[in-house]
Amino acid sequence: MRTRDLLAGLLNWRRANLETLQGRRQETYAEASLLERLVVPDLSLVGWLPFALQRALTLRRGEPFDCVVTTSPPASAHLIGAALRSLGTPWLADLRDGWTFDPPRPAWPTRLQVVVDGMLERAVLRRADRVVAVTRPIASDLERRLDVPVPVITNGFDPDDRPAEEAPPLAPARHSLVHTGRMTVVGRSPLAFFQGLHEYLRRRPDGAQQLEVVLAGPVSAEQQALLADKRLEGLVRSVGSLERPQTLALQHHADTLLVLAEGNDVRPSRSVATGKLFEYLAAGRPVLVLGEGSEAARIVREAGAGVAARGDHPGVIASALERLVDQGLETPRKAVDQYAWPALIRRLEAEIEALVAANPRTRVRAP
Repeated sequence: MRTRDLLAGLLNWRRANLETLQGRRQETYAEASLLERLVVPDLSLVGWLPFALQRALTLRRGEPFDCVVTTSPPASAHLIGAALRSLGTPWLADLRDGWTFDPPRPAWPTRLQVVVDGMLERAVLRRADRVVAVTRPIASDLERRLDVPVPVITNGFDPDDRPAEEAPPLAPARHSLVHTGRMTVVGRSPLAFFQGLHEYLRRRPDGAQQLEVVLAGPVSAEQQALLADKRLEGLVRSVGSLERPQTLALQHHADTLLVLAEGNDVRPSRSVATGKLFEYLAAGRPVLVLGEGSEAARIVREAGAGVAARGDHPGVIASALERLVDQGLETPRKAVDQYAWPALIRRLEAEIEALVAANPRTRVRAP
């Protein structure tokens, strides 16, 4: 049941930016809005929450829920869960990004906002009957600070997804390193990666004859400026945002798939394990993770699906690129079925069933 969202409507003067991030426009996207630095915990508190909360309360009056699951980001979505929990509805809070730990937003400019955000997180999440998180670092942080158990339910892939028959062509005589999705996100810049490309070419002036880097996804203004450097012509190219089947096809045809989990970071990003990582695992192609201390690196190593290296040092990045050209990476050796959506949904289902069973006021429906 959809509700109004002012950020998705005509009142949003940055609507074109949103559509670019969604892949609906082939333009560059800009940095986060300055308004995001003002509203705690996020802009959805004023743009979406009033409409969604009213709808949720109306629905509950018509037919009480057995359980409510709230998913963030945005973190303000959990306020709906807290409101329904106060009325007796069992509540599971699902964090697909950290709230105050490694959050997907700019750092707060004032100490007061930091304090208020932390107090709000603690007050809201401690009311939840159950909390689950998307990565181990996020779960461990919540367990330490909130003193509650937090199971991990990762991102995953859909085994029913089928790649298109055709994708943007890759050069058969060169090693193809493919990155899909956004490269520039809050707190993480691709600058170090591009500096690594320059260092690679400095070491190997003919390196573009051995390696091609293909980027598929929305392009930020920063990334566009980096791509415009004439020295990288022939080595790196952007194919813009693709339809999902084409993106999957590109992943399946790549020699190596790239995850940027670290760069010229404003803050460390240990919890990074983006959705595309699991699409990469499903594609069965080797993965290079730039960010050796990240959750993405741990998952790739554990799955025997590739290697990781520092993502903030151009020299290390250049060495990783040379290794790809000279040696390549082995094809993943282990099954990754644990990251398929059916397996993950069964784990979430078990959490919900345990939550409902533990609440004596819950009205259990017959199957």
